[in-house]
Amino acid sequence: MLHSDFASSVKSLHVPEMGTESVAPLLYWLLRTTRPQCVLEVGMGYTTPFLAKALIDNKEAIRQERELLGTPEGSECQPLAYGDYYNEPYEPKLICLDRMTDPASSATRALGVMEDLDLTSCCEVIEGDLRGSSGRVRETAGSIDFAWIDTWNTLAFIREYWDLIDSAGGMLAIHYLMTYPEGRAVLRYLESLRSREGGRLEITNLREPHRVAQNSVTLLRRTRNYEDPDDLRPNGDRNDPTGALDVQ
Repeated sequence: MLHSDFASSVKSLHVPEMGTESVAPLLYWLLRTTRPQCVLEVGMGYTTPFLAKALIDNKEAIRQERELLGTPEGSECQPLAYGDYYNEPYEPKLICLDRMTDPASSATRALGVMEDLDLTSCCEVIEGDLRGSSGRVRETAGSIDFAWIDTWNTLAFIREYWDLIDSAGGMLAIHYLMTYPEGRAVLRYLESLRSREGGRLEITNLREPHRVAQNSVTLLRRTRNYEDPDDLRPNGDRNDPTGALDVQ
């Protein structure tokens, strides 16, 4: 969870003009919800410890949930738990790609803050330019379950890294596309990817109307090879998944 001591520790990384004070907690909760194995961040800074903490917290949550499986307490709080899910190892990894040369960025200080918070165990840094580094990312990560990019080079990322994002549910979050002409052109290009994905591409734009500048996040989810999991409802129907409301 995001406690006050965490907020105090990461405050030094906040750069107001980067506009990520609302985005960072959003990314944390997206990772807590989707539980990705491998996360790629392009552009380190304020958001980096939020991503790392989400993965560390996920790992601890899964450990606790495994202990509940098959217990009376577990049957009460996890009636729909999918046991096979917990048979798979969960060793999440955060790969951070950054040139470490932007004087306005807090990238160079992010690792120090993460060391103080004991969050570096899941993190690996690739120092270099976005262009031409996909081979290094592939070698380190293989498939990407979740990518977060905060860079002007969105099109370069899409062209070089798109096939690294898992086509069976992998997600991409992009900062700041809705409020300037170049960004809107990128959004049109992203829409054109639907045909390449056989129509199976989910796109959502979240705008922050209260912000003058950095005020949107675009979320994409590749579903070309995604299949819904088996029906986990043991009893009942869609309106009563556990059968608790069944009237004899």
